Amino acid sequence: MKKASIKYLSISLTISLISVFPSSSLTAKPLSPEAVQDSSRKIDSYIAEYLAEKQIEPNSIIDDATFLRRTYLSINGRIPTIGETQQFLSSPDGNKRSQLIDQLIGSDGYKSHMFNFWANLLRLQTNQRQFGLGWHNWIRDAVDENMPYDNFVNNMLSAKGMASENPAVGYYLRDSNMLLDNVSNTAQVFLGTQIGCAQCHDDPYNDLTQKQYYEFASFIGDTTYKNDAARHMLNRITSQAMKSEKATPSNAKRAKKKAANNRQQRKKLNREYSKLFRYLNQNAITNNPSKKLRLPKDYQYNDGEPGDILTPKTIFGEDITHTVSSNHQQDFANWVTSPENPRFTKAIVNRLWSEVFGRGIVSPLDNWSETTRISHPELLDYLCEVMKSVDYDVQEFTRILHHTKLFESAAATEEAARSGAYDFKGPLLRRMSSEELHDSLIVLKFGDQDSQTNDSIEKDWVNYTSSVQEFFKLSNQEVIALNADFNEAEKALYEKRTQTLKIKKSISQAEAEGNSKKVAQLKKDLRRHNAKDKKQRRENKNSIITMLTKRNLRTSNNAKNLRASEQPSPANPSSFIRQFGSSDRATTNAAHTHSSIPQTLSLLNGNEIASLSDKQSRLIKGITKEATSSKKLDHLFLSIYNQLPSEAERSRYEPMMNNVSTMKPLITAMLNSKRFFFVQ
Repeated sequence: MKKASIKYLSISLTISLISVFPSSSLTAKPLSPEAVQDSSRKIDSYIAEYLAEKQIEPNSIIDDATFLRRTYLSINGRIPTIGETQQFLSSPDGNKRSQLIDQLIGSDGYKSHMFNFWANLLRLQTNQRQFGLGWHNWIRDAVDENMPYDNFVNNMLSAKGMASENPAVGYYLRDSNMLLDNVSNTAQVFLGTQIGCAQCHDDPYNDLTQKQYYEFASFIGDTTYKNDAARHMLNRITSQAMKSEKATPSNAKRAKKKAANNRQQRKKLNREYSKLFRYLNQNAITNNPSKKLRLPKDYQYNDGEPGDILTPKTIFGEDITHTVSSNHQQDFANWVTSPENPRFTKAIVNRLWSEVFGRGIVSPLDNWSETTRISHPELLDYLCEVMKSVDYDVQEFTRILHHTKLFESAAATEEAARSGAYDFKGPLLRRMSSEELHDSLIVLKFGDQDSQTNDSIEKDWVNYTSSVQEFFKLSNQEVIALNADFNEAEKALYEKRTQTLKIKKSISQAEAEGNSKKVAQLKKDLRRHNAKDKKQRRENKNSIITMLTKRNLRTSNNAKNLRASEQPSPANPSSFIRQFGSSDRATTNAAHTHSSIPQTLSLLNGNEIASLSDKQSRLIKGITKEATSSKKLDHLFLSIYNQLPSEAERSRYEPMMNNVSTMKPLITAMLNSKRFFFVQ
């Protein structure tokens, strides 16, 4: 049969991703303004009672300009455009603050900001094989659809199957073959509880034993990183190959020998196809009932023996050890996300409170224990009631927090201790996150880009899922031919890499010898070699082999004007976003706002700041359209600081607005100021 070099002749990029959300996952209608106000006032009353008891004076209410900027950064993750600024500040409506909050909650900007929140918390890595791409899209869709938080978590914890059909399996595949680490992360992220120490020994601080840790992990102890569909296809191919052999001889000795040969032949066939199928196995999970989690071989405590098989047990709260379900993974997901779980609701309301006000009611956010001291216990209990009453609608819960007087209060400038009680007089003064800084600079250069998306992320995922569907439609003969093509492609790739290294080694030798003529020729050979390789990869970009094995994303041509949430996660290590503290997604909530010398150099000399002063910048275009120096200065201050200059600032800076060359130093200075960097 002719070799099958199978490629897509035409793949429509308009194919919709299969919806993985049940209809019941969509939230109810938004709360009425009266319901929101009732809840926000109740929150304020708890804060007021606490401050009165401590004889602490609450902070004053901030002015409109400060409120505008704070609200945009808190909800949309960026500063407002000059148009949005002028519209709000000029409005005489006494209810404009509430209207602004309701306008922004659920907007494209809010969804972008919340995606960053979840990506940071869940350690999303878009390029971590194909499942990372699918998980990225799944989280994005969950935010867009406002999936209730309990459903969001339950769908991930109960997920199984192929990523191409159920992208939520990305949660487990994120920690492929690191089951115990994944369990520890689950407790930390969704229950605010660190149990990692008990993975190796009894934890003396949290009263958790190593055996309890393994019992807890055994809920998902039968998880196997295999693709059932791929296994069935491989069995189908090997079975056909075995049938082509002659019937087993009747002689017992010969039959035994034939059976042994068959087993060896089956193993050989499995090895022969293993490279092709490994990419499918890397993007799927299943449950193997015969697989049991056991105590480690070096277990040293007297409550068990090394190798003991464990029965699933919870580490606190409801005991579900006697469940009749054979699906322990689903039992686990249901227990974690139950409203009755003593920490599930507390952990998320505490995280969202910290996101809005700069610090959790309980801090650190992920080190809850039986001895944790809570400074505002009644408030925390009430927030849990609110979250349950809105059916875990994060969007509505966030709306309520922003409608409080506490959010309108002047920023608290006292440094907050990492742990212990804190007096909430207002949101903590904080520096913009790296994503907020990046997105705010995008606003200054390009204007509102909230609705701009990186189509490449979805297109790549559609191509991959289509490839998987096409693959499983192949006949045995086509798979055999495809495997041959795959092995040839692997061999060719190895040869190309070998040749590239050989040329580079020759260049180094020629440079050491000082033979510039030879160096120039070798570099020319390397460019030609790379160009040929690039052309071949471009020609094969839609082949099933390429789509099943490709890992790295491209980004759309206009990536420079896209928000941080539209970039593959994590951001490139050399990027502006990473330089200013964006998470590497290796650990949960690894982002930071620490300052550094490279940051300073980037702000003074980097392209991100310098480009704001070129003629193509929205900022410069807007300023140059103004008729007078006074109006130009107003435009500059309203764009960067979202408020008009004071009389002293007007007197000092207005003479600098005569031409672009004298404006540039002022723009650079303003963008380097604490006034721009900090959320007041």
